[in-house]
Amino acid sequence: MGVDLLNIGKTGLFAAKKSMSTTSHNIANANTEGYSRQQVRLETAPSVSEGNYTLGNGVDIQSVRRSHDELIEKKVNTSLSNNKFNEERTLQLSHVEEIFNEVNSEGMNKILNRFFNSFRELATQPENETIRNVVKENAKIVTDDFHRIQDNLDQVRSSMNNKIRLSVDEINSLTETIARLNKEINVQEVTGAMANDLRDQRDRAVSTLAEFFPLTTYSDNKGQYNVSIEGVGSIVSGGIAQKLITGQSVDTNQNASDKGNTDIYFASRPAISISDKIKGGTLGAILKTRDSDLESLESQLDHLAHGLVLSTNAIHRQGFANHPSTSGKQITGINFFKEPLELKRAAEYISLSDEILADANNIATALEPDKPGDNRVAIAISKLQHEKVLNGGTATFEEQYHKSVGDVGLQAGKAKIDLEQSAGILAQAKSFKERLSGVSLDEEAANMVRYQNAYEASAKVIKASDEMFKAVLGLLG
Repeated sequence: MGVDLLNIGKTGLFAAKKSMSTTSHNIANANTEGYSRQQVRLETAPSVSEGNYTLGNGVDIQSVRRSHDELIEKKVNTSLSNNKFNEERTLQLSHVEEIFNEVNSEGMNKILNRFFNSFRELATQPENETIRNVVKENAKIVTDDFHRIQDNLDQVRSSMNNKIRLSVDEINSLTETIARLNKEINVQEVTGAMANDLRDQRDRAVSTLAEFFPLTTYSDNKGQYNVSIEGVGSIVSGGIAQKLITGQSVDTNQNASDKGNTDIYFASRPAISISDKIKGGTLGAILKTRDSDLESLESQLDHLAHGLVLSTNAIHRQGFANHPSTSGKQITGINFFKEPLELKRAAEYISLSDEILADANNIATALEPDKPGDNRVAIAISKLQHEKVLNGGTATFEEQYHKSVGDVGLQAGKAKIDLEQSAGILAQAKSFKERLSGVSLDEEAANMVRYQNAYEASAKVIKASDEMFKAVLGLLG
């Protein structure tokens, strides 16, 4: 009986020690991000029969498991991807909005109005050379502002492309980490042990990866842990990571002068871009803003510049310059803006014609030669300000500009609202996870006292067993 009692005390001692060790580990990692609280699972040791009785035989340590729920973890990752998508989209759209902020009332709309108003003023004094130079300078300001906006949009695009490249480098580092951890977990658990801390590390890496795009995770029938990009395919399969690469692509519909976009590919399939399939996370936000909002804005800006050039030139070519040619006849057929001008990248290449740049007297005001007081061309150009000459005759220049800027503002406003909603959903998901997996210092402190008492009690059982055994030996002696 003494030997059995000694064994019972020993199992209780070991169980209390392991529990105290686990509780200490929890306390030490109370502030460690992504740490899951661990618990020692105990079970009654197999009982033994002695005569007509069945006697207990102590306690066994079944396992040390972490408090973790796979469904909650997936909910957190999904919420994280959505929140990061809205956060990044809000940021990128704010960069675009800043380009169109009119400081001191100086913006494209004001500049265009001043351009047309200068033609209106010229119509009152068609022979005034000073006013002609004012028209020329206002026109130059218009072209410069188109260039400014396009240059800033190109810088935003370049920043987005650079961020995609940096993101892909970080993604590759994370997938390699996940694949390595998969191997280490398999090695550690092949003997039946639980690699709790390694699993926490893997969960943290997966959560960080979920910031870039939506993920699905699962274990296959061979026990291999897999990570896939939603709508794209597997990026980690067990101990193997699929590397991503970036490449520069130019749309076949774009001019050769276009800088092109940075697209994303699997290294094993470098000819097939996966950019259009990524719909969430920071990468999804960058790609959507670049390929949808920015592309649409640039297209509308090009239509604005292209329409201004064609409509102004169509009227100006009919007029006559304010001075005769070397043959003594007044010059006609002069373009105000340089042509030809392709629609694509029109905002970048719009400029005054060489004739207007060389001499402001080449600005036509008269519809007939040898009539210096004729102002019909100047009046006709000034009226373009309020005529629906864009989008198939459905919009004025002002309406087209306000629509372009308004579309960006609407999308930015929607992104801010979505960001607030997704932040609330993410906070709720994290709260669920914290209640399940987080460490409560008060609870752990209470457990420490409980396990310490259990340890001391088990030690007393061993001591009592030893004294009883010695007493028996004394009787036998």
